[in-house]
Amino acid sequence: MGDLDFLNFDTQSRVKVLFVDDEESILFALRRLCRNTGWDIYTAESGDEGLSIIDEYAIDLVVSDMRMPKMNGAEFLEQVVEKSPSTVRILLTGYSEVTATLAAIDKGKIFCHCTKPWDNDEFREILNQAIATR
Repeated sequence: MGDLDFLNFDTQSRVKVLFVDDEESILFALRRLCRNTGWDIYTAESGDEGLSIIDEYAIDLVVSDMRMPKMNGAEFLEQVVEKSPSTVRILLTGYSEVTATLAAIDKGKIFCHCTKPWDNDEFREILNQAIATR
């Protein structure tokens, strides 16, 4: 038995969720929504930052805003599919541009599309369903 066996944290089985949005207040609200879940929560303010987190951690679920500078949610989720195909993907958007949403559904292979503002109870249930599909 090694000296570090007492550090037997089960970090591999903890659910890892990544929220990507360029608005800090939205990230704060999403983090607060998930505060009692026992999940490991990661946040990123850009698609590039989100991809770096995906490179470093085995993310189970990613929720991305659609409208972000440099890389929109559809482009980001398309890259997530390539980097981590088993990660469940949700698109979160405050606007209703059908073409962009359809592109995200097709290329990003999203689990579902949710709108801002969201109902906390409904959104929490969607997150639980998404994680259950994994």
